[in-house]
Amino acid sequence: GTIDIETFKKILTQNPDTIQLIDVRDKDEYDAGHFIPAVNIPTDDLEKQVKTLNDEKPIVFVCNTGAKSGEAYYMLQDLRPDLKKVYYLDAECTYQKDGTYKIVKPK
Repeated sequence: GTIDIETFKKILTQNPDTIQLIDVRDKDEYDAGHFIPAVNIPTDDLEKQVKTLNDEKPIVFVCNTGAKSGEAYYMLQDLRPDLKKVYYLDAECTYQKDGTYKIVKPK
């Protein structure tokens, strides 16, 4: 399910290498700014790449609003039920090219 915003921020600042952070936005959105450790797998490509994901670290999906990341989460539940530690960030995120970001709870 969802990952708590404060927990996510703590992991991102203190231990980003303990999760697989996947940005599911389109490549142009990702290129305009993203969380530094995130890899880009747009939701349209996720089904094709789902076999490449592993359970070595928890997976956290992110996007701008929580909509696409939630979609990715539920897709993974259907396609890879063997992956148990899967989460998504249900928050409004804005990203800057320099790696800075702002995360707020959805309205």
